[in-house]
Amino acid sequence: MLTKFKVGMLIKCRKCDDLDFPFIGKIINILRTKLVVEILQINYQDRYKASLIQYNTVVEATNCLPIQFIRANKIKKHFK
Repeated sequence: MLTKFKVGMLIKCRKCDDLDFPFIGKIINILRTKLVVEILQINYQDRYKASLIQYNTVVEATNCLPIQFIRANKIKKHFK
């Protein structure tokens, strides 16, 4: 399960003991079944709770999904 996660990867966490709403974070460290995550984007209702834990939390790996980036190229149109 933890093989799909790497340090520095962006993830979306659905559930966390410290926060009430889903958030986006960056993996700092990988433990046996848990991930240490730096919180990057949160719901405005969780701002105070996130500041109390200094924007770092530990989450279960089963509650996280890796964020996939899709590269979009601009199409050049030639007008005559």
